[in-house]
This record gives sequence, C-alpha cells and structure tokens, in this order.
Amino acid sequence: MTYPAEGIDLTIFNRETQPEAARALEHAACLTVVAQSLDAHSVCLQLAFYEAGQRERGDDPTLRAVFGLLPGVKVPVPFDLAWLDGETLFAPRTLGRLKMTIFGKRIRRKDIAEIVLSATPSLPDRSVRLWPCELLDQMPAIDIPAKPLVDELGQWLPKQWPGKVADRADCDAVLRKMAGDEKDTTDTRYTLDGWDRFGGWTGKTFAATGWFRVEREPAGADGKPGRFWLVDPDGNAFVSTGVDCIGPGVGTRVDPVRPWLDAHVAGLLDHAIDAAAASSASASSANDTSRDESKSTEADVYAGRRRNEPVVDPTDPSFSWRADAHGCGGVTAFYDYGKANLRAAFGENGWRSAWARITRRHLLDWGVNTIGNWSDRAFIREAGLPYVLPVEELAGVGFPSTPHMVFRDFPDVFDPEYERQAARYAAGLEAWKDDPNMIGYFMRNEPNWAFVYDLNIAEEMLANPAGLASKRRFVDWLRERYAGDVAALNARWGAEFGSFDEITAEPRFRAASAWPGAADDLREFSTMMIDRYVRVPAEALRRVDPHHLNLGMRYAYITDKSLLAGADCYDVFSINSYQRTAYDQVEQVGRMLDMPVMVGEFHHGALDRGLTAHGIRGVTTQAERGVAYRYYVEQAARSPYFVGAHYFQYNDQSAIGRFDGENYQIGLVDVCMQEYPEMAAAMRDCHEAMYRVAAGERSAFDRVPGEVNPIHY
Repeated sequence: MTYPAEGIDLTIFNRETQPEAARALEHAACLTVVAQSLDAHSVCLQLAFYEAGQRERGDDPTLRAVFGLLPGVKVPVPFDLAWLDGETLFAPRTLGRLKMTIFGKRIRRKDIAEIVLSATPSLPDRSVRLWPCELLDQMPAIDIPAKPLVDELGQWLPKQWPGKVADRADCDAVLRKMAGDEKDTTDTRYTLDGWDRFGGWTGKTFAATGWFRVEREPAGADGKPGRFWLVDPDGNAFVSTGVDCIGPGVGTRVDPVRPWLDAHVAGLLDHAIDAAAASSASASSANDTSRDESKSTEADVYAGRRRNEPVVDPTDPSFSWRADAHGCGGVTAFYDYGKANLRAAFGENGWRSAWARITRRHLLDWGVNTIGNWSDRAFIREAGLPYVLPVEELAGVGFPSTPHMVFRDFPDVFDPEYERQAARYAAGLEAWKDDPNMIGYFMRNEPNWAFVYDLNIAEEMLANPAGLASKRRFVDWLRERYAGDVAALNARWGAEFGSFDEITAEPRFRAASAWPGAADDLREFSTMMIDRYVRVPAEALRRVDPHHLNLGMRYAYITDKSLLAGADCYDVFSINSYQRTAYDQVEQVGRMLDMPVMVGEFHHGALDRGLTAHGIRGVTTQAERGVAYRYYVEQAARSPYFVGAHYFQYNDQSAIGRFDGENYQIGLVDVCMQEYPEMAAAMRDCHEAMYRVAAGERSAFDRVPGEVNPIHY
C-alpha cells in the first residue's frame, strides 16, 4: 500500500470483536509482523498496545514498540510477548530486523484492548507491503533469501550518489591522499581566530587554575542572569564543541543480516557458525573432560577455548565473533568495514596511525575542541585535545548495580551493595584524574528507566516481586512519616492495611491507582530514590577525582521533574537534545536548577548520500545538514546556561545496521573517511562565530533548516 506522510494505523487486534484472537493472546509466545518497504528508504513501523478507552480518549498507548526494516526486502518480525512486562527497552535482534525500541510501561495481557500496527510519519507517498499478522505459540524460524545489499567497502549497493567510492583501489587512493605524509606536523593546533591551544577563546579570560572549571559572570544591570562559561586550564572562556564516538571504523553486526552481506564477510560468518556448532558438539560430548588439552582443534581456536571470549578471525582481523545462543545462527558476530578499508590502504602496521592523522586533521579543521563520549582512548591520550569520558565504561563494571534491580536498569539503591559497586565504578577515574586535558566525565548515558514518562520508581518498586532493600527502607520511612500509626496512613491512602509491613508483603500493581491517596508519598519516595541513585556514585567519584567536572547523567529527555533530583552533585547538568535547537531545553533546565547545561548528543541526517535512514532528526540534503548544525548550536549559544554541545557521531553508521540495528546517515565522515564538505564548512563557520554569539557580540545564525519527518527507530 502507499501511505501519506502522516503515516497509517491498522488495528490488528480488538478484544471485543476478535474473541478467538483474545483467547490466543492469553498463551501466545509472540506476535509476528511481516512487512516490506517497496521504495528506496528504510521503513519505521510501530506496534502499539492499548488499554480500554485509551484510543477513544486520544491517549498514548501503555506500551509501544518501534522498529525498522531495510528497503526492498521482505522481513518477518516477531514481537516476544514477554516484553509486555516493560522491562526491555532495546529488544534483542532477530534475523533481518533493524533496531527495535520499546517505550512505555508494563501492560498485562488481560488489559490489552487493542493492538495497532502503524507506519510512522515519514516522507510523502511511501510504499509498504504487509502480510497478515499472527499470534504464535513459539518464536518462528526466519528464512530470508540471499541478496547482497553492501559492497566490499561497506557501501549501500542499490544506490549511487556523489562521492560514492568506485572500488577498493579508489578507496585506497582516497585514504592515502587524506593521510598524507606521516611526518607532516602542520596541523598541530587550531587556526580559528582568537582560539587558544585548548580551543578556548582569548576574547574573555578568567583566572587560570590548570584545570577545566565553571565560571559565572555577574548578573546584568537589566536583571538578566549572568552567563555560565567553562574555563580552560589557561583561564580562557571555553564552550565545548564536541563529537561523540571518534574511533576508527564502522562496526556492523553481521549475524542478523547474513542474507545481505558481501561474499567475503558472508563466508567469514558461515565459518564462525560452523566453528561454534563444532565447539558446542565437542563440549557436550561425554568424553569432553578427558580430552588431551595439548591438542587444540579449529573449533577450540575459533570459540575462544569454550570460554565464550570474542574471537578475532586470523585471516581478517576486522571480523570478530563469539558463541551466543541468542545470536542469529548461534553466534553474535561483527565486521568493521571502516577498519577493513584502512587495513587495505595502509597495512596492519600502518592503518592505526594513518587513521589518527586523518582524524586529528579533520577535528582541527572543523573547529572541534572536544573529543566526545565513547571515543578511542588511545587517540584521546595521543591527540592532545580536550576530552570527556563515560565513567561507566572505565573500570569494566558499568554503572553501579545490585543483585535485584527495581525497574529496568534502576538498582536497589538502599542495598549496601550499591555503595560497594559505586566505589568500584569510581575507581575507573584513577588512571585519568591527573590529566589537565580532561574537561570532565559523564556518570552514565540515557538510563533505560528514565525513558518512561511519568514514571514513579517507588510504584515500580512495589510492583516488583523481589525482596528489595528499598522496600524495607520505604516501610521504615512511612512508619516514621506517620509516627507508627497505620490508621493514619490508611486514612490518607484510602487503604485497609493491618500493618506497615503488609504494604510490601506482596507485589502491588499500579499502587497509585489502587490507592490514589498514596500518590504524594510514592512521588516523594521516588524522588528520594533518584537522589540516592545519583548521590552515592557522585560522592565516590569526587573522592577519587576532586579536579574534573562532573557532567551529569546525559538523560535522553526530562520525562519527569524527579530526574532533577541529585543535581547539586553535578558541576554541569547534561541532556541529549534531539530538537531543532537545544535553546528551549537548555533554558528550561538551566532556569530550574540555576546551573550550566551541556548537550551530550544531537544530530541531523539526510538521504541524498549513501544510507537509507535519517536518524532522530531529518533534513532534505547534506547542505541542509550544515544549516541545521549552525542553527542548532548558535541558537543554543544564546542561552546563558549553555556551555557546549556534542554531535552524535563521527562516523556514519553501518548501512545494514550497527550492534543494535541503527543505520543512520548521521556521520561527519563516511565509511571511507571522506568528510561531507557541506557539514565541514558549516561547522567551521559555526565554531568561528560561536564565542561571540555566546558573549552577545553578534547575532546567532537564524536560517531555519529544511526538516522532514525522519526515519528512525
């Protein structure tokens, strides 16, 4: 069918009119959608699960799953009905499907009144073919015909565009020209007017302390708040123009897209699948424990000696895999086309230094003064440029967790284990704490629990059947709050508990709905839990590293004011703001907290070069991407709370999907490391103007970009 830009909605389940389907839903394992995009772009579909009355009232569904499909291929997409519990944000990959994100709260099967399949708003006159949806008793086997969709360089095969590299020889020549002479040192520092060695601005100076810090100017005579600035180690005003994910290569998760790989990578994957199967058969043999360990088989080598370690293929180091029952074909496997291109051009011993040379020149030329989150740490050490770090990745333990989580990735924050894990997590800063090039650190990125609007963590805690320390603390808190008088609590809540302990004696589903009078208590305790979620690890970090800035949590968006709890632990509050400009969000948060705000992520993509999906914001052309960049940053710079924004990301994503299936045209360079000239020119112009815009010395760029409904999942 052809559908308009505003999308389509198809009801595929209605409890009242489909009694047989209602009975099948009670015991089904999955709901399967089969679809095919018939034009040149990826398609974004949504499954929405509604309770009675929600659609009639115009309310959002309780839970919805958004997922993407590449163009031109028929793909079955099973939705595991276990995901209705709301605990999963990013669904595991299945063969052929791109990313699937699940939004909203848990919904019980008996409460599902309607299921609606939608094609989300997109470009005009999209075409998609749909087959009947089915409720199945088990996850289906998926078979997709082979049809290569990428070439040996990792470029999208079905399309031509300006700048597309012809073949391997052409790619080698492009990369070698960009790398130039290894001894060339002409790109040592920034050339933008008034920029110092850190990328700070000599037009406004403060006391130099040798570390990055925050400074605030006095309020104006007109009563306007004084501007916040970052200050670099030399004492010059600093606004952080960062780029995230600066690293070599473009990783592709290849096991879910086996039918669409080029012949070389498909062969590597098939070899890995065979080796994993052989290793599994060997391990299950009755004689396995008595094998002669001095005699290694090919299966042992490829399966990491059965320790499930990632295995790098000795014939092509750009390919790696590990045995995984949840992977497609029994393995989870990756191929990095970008690294393969660099290896082909410079050899195993030269590709890394060539990549670093090209990348550093790009950053200096564009006026990027911050190496952003998730960037190559060896490059950070050698580049000599300011940078930020994601602490959750430094110590190898992740953000502090507990044996039982409250909801998604929200830990049991009153469990003593939370403090012990916080100390281990903070220890990751030890190796970086003395480097003056480090601006600061982000505590984590986009907590999964915080994606739910109007989420009440305390309410989810009561619905959780686990014996949580936070439940015990909640009961003690209520006992103190009501002076031990359960009758007073019952009067307030409209409940009939015989004791305080009875409140947590069994799981309580949607407690605020069951006892409306409990809402204030639940909200207050939820805020206490979020405050502790922030404060315990923040204090551990400060003990390890007293010099660098705590840049906050990088929330995806502010779904509830309770997310501001614990903000006094930060030096800078951070959000990821995928808007036309971050100005409004920065102003809102900055005013509420009276503190500086940094944007951890933003981007715009276009479909005129290379890939088939925009990303979270879409524009019409590469030229409009440049317009969008300038508008975003310079408009945000008008806010006195704005201290920087980091673009997501350096490389285009893989044409057939990164680890989770995103395949967005959002990079500053393509898979052959070519810059997008329109973006490069706009970034230079923006960064040259940015400090004077922030200081109120010139007007911000005000041409609004030509945006379109984006394709993203």
